[in-house]
Amino acid sequence: MNLIGIAFAMVGAVFAALAAHMQHRAVHTTMRDAGDGTTLRLRSFSRLLRQRGWLLGLLAMTAGGTLHAVALGLAPIIVVQPVGVIAVAATALFAARAGGPRLSGRGWLAIAAIAAGVAGFVGIAANNTTPTEVTGSDGLQAGQLVAVGVAAMCLLAMATRGRVRGVAFATAAAMAYGLVSVLTRAVLQQAQHGGPLAALIASAVAIVLALVLGAWLVQQAYASAPPHTVMACITVVDPIVAVAIGIGLLGEAASISGWVAVSGSLCALLAVGGVLALAGLTEHYGGNHRPPAAPDANTRPAPEPLRVG
Repeated sequence: MNLIGIAFAMVGAVFAALAAHMQHRAVHTTMRDAGDGTTLRLRSFSRLLRQRGWLLGLLAMTAGGTLHAVALGLAPIIVVQPVGVIAVAATALFAARAGGPRLSGRGWLAIAAIAAGVAGFVGIAANNTTPTEVTGSDGLQAGQLVAVGVAAMCLLAMATRGRVRGVAFATAAAMAYGLVSVLTRAVLQQAQHGGPLAALIASAVAIVLALVLGAWLVQQAYASAPPHTVMACITVVDPIVAVAIGIGLLGEAASISGWVAVSGSLCALLAVGGVLALAGLTEHYGGNHRPPAAPDANTRPAPEPLRVG
């Protein structure tokens, strides 16, 4: 089951990267047309909903989220979550295919580090973790901790500008998505094995709220940072939050020995290092991440001055 869950998670990560590429472009097109500056205003959200690219991105995001949810039903959180790091490499590839900067040798090396780190971590986790039940009290405690983190990152974002603002919003979104993964596993377990209806409804409502909040925070992150940076932030923080909950609250790694934990940590560091290196390279080569403004069809070029003699 673990291998099937990993496969679903990998495909879901590719869909997430496609969604990031499409929605980032749509957000900046909407902001440019509305004159929003560096913040996506509420009044512009209706325009965003009419952007074909944003809607296609939403469809890709939904497909990726569905595949990720299936993966969580087949494998432990600590196995499924790190696979999402692959989305960073996929985002860079989509950008290059769309006419953006092509990856250099160092970019491909960063992608190789991501793939090797994720493969090593997932392989170790798949063979040394035990799925555990997510109780209602576990979900409530996880929600409280994540809420504090999200609030702190939002306050930081509102107090800063530029790339730091985008990273703070992306980190807040990633925290919300990490909680979604935990609660999704709780809902799937309750549906399969039975459980209190109130706990099932509460978990489902919390998932919807976290998804909506996370999606809005991601759009705000796109307004201040390139998609590579946003995706790198999400794919690093999301697994950290989910794995921390899996280890700290659920005890999924209770049987892991010291050497196995060190090996897994080294693989995780390799993957994170590759993510940060790739994000830095795409920032360096990407330049201005706003799509170029389309020429106005109603604007005519000024006539050349009449020369005499």
